[in-house]
Order: sequence, then C-alpha cells, then structure tokens
Amino acid sequence: DPHLIAWFSAGAFVLLGFPISMCGIFMHLTNYYQPNVQCYVVRILWMVPIYSIESWLCLRFHTAAIYIETLRDVYESYVLYSFLQFLIAVLGGEEALVLMLKDKSPTRGVHMWGMNWFIKPWLMGQPWTSPFFVKCKLGVLQYVLLKVVSSIIVMFLEIYGLYKEGDFTPRGGYLYICIITNLSQCWALYCLAFFYYATKNELGPIRPVGKFLSVKAVVFFTWWQSLGISILFQMGMIPHYAAVDDGREWTAEAVAKGLQDYLICIEMFVAAIVHTFVFPHTDY
Repeated sequence: DPHLIAWFSAGAFVLLGFPISMCGIFMHLTNYYQPNVQCYVVRILWMVPIYSIESWLCLRFHTAAIYIETLRDVYESYVLYSFLQFLIAVLGGEEALVLMLKDKSPTRGVHMWGMNWFIKPWLMGQPWTSPFFVKCKLGVLQYVLLKVVSSIIVMFLEIYGLYKEGDFTPRGGYLYICIITNLSQCWALYCLAFFYYATKNELGPIRPVGKFLSVKAVVFFTWWQSLGISILFQMGMIPHYAAVDDGREWTAEAVAKGLQDYLICIEMFVAAIVHTFVFPHTDY
C-alpha cells in the first residue's frame, strides 16, 4: 500500500528529527543562563517537533488534515513572533533598542531601491520612540495576526465546502486566502530583512544569518512549497490514488496535501540538524 509506505517512511524521519530537537531543547533548559533570550530559542526549537508530528498525523488521517494543519499554521505565526522577540532580547530589550536606533544614521531608514519610490524613509528615532522599530514590529505582527485569523477562516470554509484548496478560480476561498497571505508574508519578510539591515552590526556576535535563514526557510519556504504543489494539482499533474483507505478514496487533492505533509516530515529532520548549529546552547 503506497499510503502506508509513505506514512512509515515519513515516520522514520520524524523519529530521527524528534530526538535531535528535544536534545537541543533539553540542553538549553539545563543551561538556562540567559532566560530572557533562551526562552524564545526554546519556543523556536519546538517548531520542529510540532511541525513534524502534525504533518505525520495529517499524512495518516488525511480526512482530518485541514484541522490539524490549522494548529500547525497557528504555531508557525507564533514562531515568527518569537523570533522577532528573540532579536529584541538579544539587543537588550525594547528600551535599549530604541535608544540604540536613535543613534543610527537616518540613511538606515531609507528603503531599498524600488520600495523607496512609494515608501518614505522611516525615522530611526523620535523623543520617546523609534518609528522604524514600531513599523518593523507591526510589519511582522500583522502577518502573525493574519495567519491566525486566516487559519480559522480556512477551517470554517472547509467545513462548508467553500475553501476548494488548489483551485485558483474565484469560486472558492483558496484564491483569496492565497493572495492575501502572500502579500502579508512578503511584507513581514521585508520588515524582518530591513530590521536586520539596521541592526546587523549589533547582532553580529550571535551569527544572525544562519538563524534568519533557518526560521525563514521553515516559515516561508513551506508556504511557497504548498503553493507550488497546488499549482501542479491545478495543472492536473498530480494523479488520484485509486485505492481506498478508511472507506475513502485518495483524490488528487488529497494526494497533493499528502505530498506537502510528507515533504515537511523530511524537511523537519534537516531543520533539526541545522538548528543544532545555528541555535547551540553554548552561545549562552
């Protein structure tokens, strides 16, 4: 049975990645010397066990996958928020960060080429705050909030048969959710990159590039991967699976969802290994 083969092989990657992540979490908790920073690291590291187990469950119980995926998407937004808070904590907290940004050159608030045509430079500091910091933070938080709300909306649309995942026609909610999420995600990614550009010298001691890439790869790449699989489904390149499992046939849509979950199980094993290098407890 191809379904069981996929489920067991995905489970093997979960069993390999889970202890690696749990070991990293355990090492941080037993070497909890900077709790104000490490608490966010632990929350980020939990991403791998939660993602992998939920994806594995989605692969097995594919008829209930949409509800399990909702929980995964909510934690995804929480990880992004935790990563922003991690950077703020590394920089000494919000008050210290605002004071530091006030001393930055105003050119740090000038947007990249193209964006500067329609967005004015963000002020690095004012008497009581930093507009630059506030806008970067709101840029990330808007995606966090949108992801939670959209996940709940998707769940209800699916219940009433109105979501139509993989269908890019205006008949279902998938097209609209996809467009809104993409725009929100791109803006959040830009705000994170802009924040890093302004604080890269201060973040240098924690080797931030690997941390940025590891979090962005999981949060953003998995979304684009699901979009790519949906496009393949829409083009008819993903076949249905004729065998019956639990009394229900695996449609092409279910196969597309299963492929995404299977790939995430593999990718989380890779992410677990990467996290041991980019979020080591020895940094603290």
